[in-house]
Amino acid sequence: MIDVPDDTVMIDCGPKTVYSLMDADVDMGEIETLFFTHHHMDHNASFFHFAFTSWTEAGRGSLTVYGPDGTDRLVDTLYDVYAEDIEYRKDIYPTDGISGIETELVTDRFSRQMDGWDIDALPVEHSIETYAYRFEEHETGSSIVFSGDTRKIPSLAEFAEDADILIQNCNTAPVDEDRVPNADEQFVWPQHAAGEEGLDRSTLTANHCDATDAGEIAQDAGVQTLVLTHIMPYRDLDAMQRDAESVFDGDVVVAEDGLTLTP
Repeated sequence: MIDVPDDTVMIDCGPKTVYSLMDADVDMGEIETLFFTHHHMDHNASFFHFAFTSWTEAGRGSLTVYGPDGTDRLVDTLYDVYAEDIEYRKDIYPTDGISGIETELVTDRFSRQMDGWDIDALPVEHSIETYAYRFEEHETGSSIVFSGDTRKIPSLAEFAEDADILIQNCNTAPVDEDRVPNADEQFVWPQHAAGEEGLDRSTLTANHCDATDAGEIAQDAGVQTLVLTHIMPYRDLDAMQRDAESVFDGDVVVAEDGLTLTP
């Protein structure tokens, strides 16, 4: 979530999004702008849930969804799969919040001047079309960059130059054995608990950053605060922080649910 003048913006809508918004006491009715970085399941799986819940339970009146190719199909599928459900609920709730969802295509030339803030997009390098976003507030000049899922690329440091906060993909990291639950007591994700050893991680490492990559991007960009996010289960968070701090002179924050930062 990013609070900008007169708007509350959400980036991506992966699993548990609606429940996390509830836990954080976020008024979903105020979220009328959504940006997708890309259309992998872990970034859009809760979109249908959000569209319904923010409309029926929170009274959202409108929604504009920005994203790469496939964003319009995602919204069209909502109307297709849930046509009867929507018709049923239209007799109970005002229809504006669901019938008029708009989509805007993000491309490598995407840039918008909103009311009190600007948004720019940068194509990054992932396994599918993916974008980083930069938000800048007019009055204060505050800036936040959200990297999206990406390998380390020089253009991202240029895009994030002098930003107050860089929220950076950091998917690849070592496992902390002390954080892995006892398999006799609860379910353990074996592919995550096993770490990098013995598994083919080439696709993950080729399409994501590690903490050192993230720190180097932040250092080259001259940002003030680096936030490591997109963290896999059971990672060694202390090691991640140390790796980033070894190459970055600013503040390093390892993201966690409920984290709030002010530029």
